[in-house]
Amino acid sequence: MIGDTTDEDLIYDVCYKNSSEALLCLTERHSGVIFDISKKYLKQGVLNLDELTSNRLWIVYSAACSFNPDKKTKFSTWLANQARYFCLNFLNKEKKFLLSEEKNIDYFYNLELENNKEPYLDNIRELLDEHHDSNVKKAIYYRYFHDKNKVLNYSEIGKILKVTPQTVLNWHNKFIRYAKKKLLTKH
Repeated sequence: MIGDTTDEDLIYDVCYKNSSEALLCLTERHSGVIFDISKKYLKQGVLNLDELTSNRLWIVYSAACSFNPDKKTKFSTWLANQARYFCLNFLNKEKKFLLSEEKNIDYFYNLELENNKEPYLDNIRELLDEHHDSNVKKAIYYRYFHDKNKVLNYSEIGKILKVTPQTVLNWHNKFIRYAKKKLLTKH
């Protein structure tokens, strides 16, 4: 009877026997901990309930596999910390995306476009098409247009283009200067 099993036994079954039943039981038993920790992130609008719910099994699984009972910590405490780390990591990824968008693309346009960024993204694409340096074009493409859900960092782009992250950053800054100059002459 899995419902009466201790957390340690369930953790063992999850980590060493790949028991999905044990994982579900552990998740059901400790979902309140995850939601309690995540409340402030849900209130801030950083994380929505669907994202939290869809990642709940992953949070419990990673907490179970990294849990060390020899440290005399209760699993619920360890899980609470893992849930907090998940939320903070999610927050950092969101901030990174938003900050890079603001610093680099929104910076060019002082337009009050609340929900529809597509018109000025089209302008950025036009400027990119006009640019003469193919390396700069590739760097900007991978940074902003390769994946709509993620801004690639300079290291990731460097690996794709087989150059150093500093080179990618230089190309990026070259395009920023070019775009500023073009946009200032248009207005």
